[in-house]
Amino acid sequence: MKFLWIIGGVFFVVGMGLLFGGVSWWRSNAAFAAHATSVEGTVSELVYRRSSKGNGGTYVPVVDFSTPDGNRIHVTGSSGSNPAAYSRGDKVRVLYDPANPQGAQIDSFGERGFGPALLTGLGTVFALVGGGVLAARVRQRKLRKWLAQNGLRVQARFEGVDYDTSLTVNGRHPWRLLAQWQHPATQKMYSFRSDAIWFDPTRYVQRETLDVIVNADDPKQYELDISFLPKNG
Repeated sequence: MKFLWIIGGVFFVVGMGLLFGGVSWWRSNAAFAAHATSVEGTVSELVYRRSSKGNGGTYVPVVDFSTPDGNRIHVTGSSGSNPAAYSRGDKVRVLYDPANPQGAQIDSFGERGFGPALLTGLGTVFALVGGGVLAARVRQRKLRKWLAQNGLRVQARFEGVDYDTSLTVNGRHPWRLLAQWQHPATQKMYSFRSDAIWFDPTRYVQRETLDVIVNADDPKQYELDISFLPKNG
């Protein structure tokens, strides 16, 4: 199914982009910290920032600190919380570049670590999901190629049509053909499901058996042949 390749590819590319952004952010923060001067600052104010959605807001700390030459610098936090994470008068560590003290950063996880961690975490999840989908499609393609060359074609009893609500694409659910087959040597019963079909195939299945290509040594590896159905327009 082509859309699975697209979905997997999109998730993987977005995930790698987020992951790259998160790692780059971590490295930038680490480089800044390696050359920055660390001083103690004092929370002088808590600024209330209303949410753009109009449902509450957060308190952002403003921290004052002094440079060795006596300049008093004010640094406003980049992230807030509700309730406030600080109180007026709290002592906090501040990192600043002596050449640009106005670009100081509050040295806390919320200010320096949360953003990179969020991007890295989201990127990892997206990349794993997308990579998993792509890997599954590659394995399925290899299996189909192997079955086409080495598989055993058997006649399985048609059991009906299943409306698969576990899969949704653009608000639609697919149908799947169901069949059963008994292995002549082991007498074990095997159930087969077709790939997703994006129209109701019921009226086109005027037969009692369906062709299934199986791995004779492991019938759980199979492909139910739906080539007799009309092509989806």
